[in-house]
Amino acid sequence: MSPTSNTTKGQETSHVGRKHLNLNTEAMGQHTTKGNDHTTEITGHDNPAYYHTDGVNDYPPNDHTAKVNGQDNPAFLCGPEDKPASRPPYISPEGALELKEVQLDKQQYNNQEEGRETVKEVKPQIKLQVVAAVLTSLTHVVVGSIVGIPGVILPSLTDPNSSDIFLEPTQVALFGSAVHLGAIVGSVIAGVTNIYLGQRITLLVSMPSALVFWLAMSFTPSVWVLQLLRILIGVAVGLMGAASGNYVVEITHTNFRGRLTGMIDTGRQVGLLLVYIIGSLDLTWRQVMVVTGCITTIPPFIGFLFLPNSPRWLVTRGRHNEALKALEFFRGPDFNSESEFQTIVEQFQQTTKCKKRTCDDFRGLLEPSVLHRMLFLSFLMIVIQFTGNIPIATYIVPIFKASDSELNSYISAMLIGATRVLGCCAFLLVVDRVGRRKLAIIPCIVCALSLLVLAVYFLLRTCGQDVTRIRWLPLAALVVFSPFVCACQSMVSLLRSELLPTHVRPQGTAILYILFFLGLYAATQTFPLMLPVVFEYGTFLIYSSCCILMALVIAAVLPETRGLSLEQIEDLFRYKKHASQEHDP
Repeated sequence: MSPTSNTTKGQETSHVGRKHLNLNTEAMGQHTTKGNDHTTEITGHDNPAYYHTDGVNDYPPNDHTAKVNGQDNPAFLCGPEDKPASRPPYISPEGALELKEVQLDKQQYNNQEEGRETVKEVKPQIKLQVVAAVLTSLTHVVVGSIVGIPGVILPSLTDPNSSDIFLEPTQVALFGSAVHLGAIVGSVIAGVTNIYLGQRITLLVSMPSALVFWLAMSFTPSVWVLQLLRILIGVAVGLMGAASGNYVVEITHTNFRGRLTGMIDTGRQVGLLLVYIIGSLDLTWRQVMVVTGCITTIPPFIGFLFLPNSPRWLVTRGRHNEALKALEFFRGPDFNSESEFQTIVEQFQQTTKCKKRTCDDFRGLLEPSVLHRMLFLSFLMIVIQFTGNIPIATYIVPIFKASDSELNSYISAMLIGATRVLGCCAFLLVVDRVGRRKLAIIPCIVCALSLLVLAVYFLLRTCGQDVTRIRWLPLAALVVFSPFVCACQSMVSLLRSELLPTHVRPQGTAILYILFFLGLYAATQTFPLMLPVVFEYGTFLIYSSCCILMALVIAAVLPETRGLSLEQIEDLFRYKKHASQEHDP
């Protein structure tokens, strides 16, 4: 036979890992090789890693091997003595994405050589995805208002001269934290409803329930009925919290997922600001509850009546036709929804092929790669509550009264609420432009410094120092703290929905929300109890330390997931698992 001959029309170079791949695209001609046929295909195309070049002609390697990430690729071991590979070689997700780009470039080049027009990729429409994300964020306006209501009505409920309901100091802590006890129960229920009913139906059930509890609290005749209703409305909070994040992350395209998921936390901060504004009006605490309940629950309920279920949830229930229609609804008629749909189905089938029952889905949380993520996220769910985010928002008016701030306490609360909203809006602008790691670490550091300044102020005041000239300092410290802690909270919420695989996301999210609300209950319950023991400066110093701890753990554990689809993120952790196994002695 004659040596290999090639007619080459173009050559491009890409990288997989650290190795160069020479892309040789033939318009005409064939490779003729000595011995065995060495043509190897990847996803239906000639593998560009197979050929080497001397600058003029391309030849297959003499030892019939090609290197991927510095290792022999078993796909190229085609000699008679070679044994089949027991496992495909490890290729990093970054390398796989670049290889895919190489193959697409080659296909476009061949299309041009054969006189075919290259079809431009159609981008998904964002309009309906934004509408769905806004409606979902409105459910968290409900959550924010429920969490923030104690901060504006506690002054009335603790007024000894009032003829209405009066709360004792021990009852104040329960009133602030009772909602989180109910939210734990709601999260447990959501773990079941999200599987069998889906996120949309769960939200449609929880919003009218919240309105009923709002109205019931406004007419309650006794303290203990009020506390009980706070627990019951917390159940609705748990249902909405567990369902809303999953719904948005499952309906949004990779290009928009970070920004649209961040809108949920923006909605929660809008709820806090809204209740601060309503509470500053000349209304009784009962009227505040009626107005807040009606404004926050009715609009999102009406909007969700016109939205479809999550495509990924429909796939988990075997309703493929509905899933494809839902995907086309959110992506638009011109986008290639079928390709994304097939990816979702294949990923789900691959991860659930051995699972037959719901208990098998819960066992999926014990898979090493999933368990690693669950432990990391569980840590975040608990520790972030002790950064001072919700305790400060819950007791914002009493905090400003204790600091003897220059501004009116309610005006200061509204200013803090506005900065929290601005922090979430800023997060939306940068989340898909800046890496996840940076957006998680930097806010933690800024929050730690702000709380340290606040602790120093209260320490000076406790020691009897004259702080008249720096009475502005608490407001300034909290103005800096609030937007950054909200950005940190938004990132944790995004990671909670983003890092878990589709087949365990409902169960995993329910467990994480249980831990989330357990941490919230502990932080909100202990805040007023810590003040007589370690005083304000000790409390804020503890919160500052938790911020630093979060930053260190995130820096050590969190990989970069910006720009990756949910399926690619799952591949990222699976490849990391395989890579660690390959390097084990």
